[in-house]
Amino acid sequence: MNQQYPPQPQQPGYGEPQQPGSNGLATTALVLGIIAVVVSFIPVLNVVVWPLAILGIIFGAIGLSKAGKVRKGKGAGITGIITSAVAIIMFFAMNALFFSAVDNASKELDKSYDSTTVGDGKSKTGGAKKSKVMKDFKITKCDVVTGDLGVKEMAIHVDYANNGDRRYSYFVEGEVLADGKKVDDFMSTAENLAPGQKFTDKHAGALVTADEIKNAKKLECKTIKASRTDF
Repeated sequence: MNQQYPPQPQQPGYGEPQQPGSNGLATTALVLGIIAVVVSFIPVLNVVVWPLAILGIIFGAIGLSKAGKVRKGKGAGITGIITSAVAIIMFFAMNALFFSAVDNASKELDKSYDSTTVGDGKSKTGGAKKSKVMKDFKITKCDVVTGDLGVKEMAIHVDYANNGDRRYSYFVEGEVLADGKKVDDFMSTAENLAPGQKFTDKHAGALVTADEIKNAKKLECKTIKASRTDF
C-alpha cells in the first residue's frame, strides 16, 4: 500500500522567476551623461560638464556593480559612463575650436590695426621708432598757457596727416612731464581721416593742475602708445 503524504505548502515565489529590482543610480548616470554631452557643445559655458560627467561616471560605476544583484540597469550604467566620458572629450574639443576661432578672428582684426609702443622717451614725441603710425602725427605744442580765468593750464596740440591709402582713425596716449617728473597722462584722437587729409587736435586731454606746472622749468609731452584703425 502506498502511503499518502499531505501536500506541502509552496513557498511564496517558489518556481516563479524573481522580479528584477530597481537601479536608480544607473538611470541617474544615464541622464547625467546625456545632459553633459548636450552641454559640452556650448563653448565656455560647457564648464558645467565637469561636475555632471564626474557624477555620471561615479553613479554609472556604482549602478553597474549593483546591476548584477538586482538584474537591472547594466545598460543604463554602461551608457552613463560612456556618455560622461564623451562629454569630457567634447569639452576639450569644442573649447579648442572656439579659442582657435577667436584667435584667428583677432589676427584678422590686427591686419587692419597698426599700433606702436614708444621707447625711451628722449625726444619730445617720446623717442618713437619710425613706424607708419608715428609718421602720421606730431606733437606740435606742449606749453603752459593762461586760461580765461587767469589760471595756468596745459596746451597740447597734435597734428595729424594721413599718409596711408585708406581712411584711418588715430588714438595717441602719452604723458606730461614737468622737469622730468610725470604729472599726468594725456590722450588725443583723430577720427576718420581720408588719405592725405590733415587735422590738428587742440584739445588733447590732460588734467594737470596749476600747482603741478606753474614752477616747472621744462615741460615735455611724451608719446607712450599710438595706434590707427582703418575702415
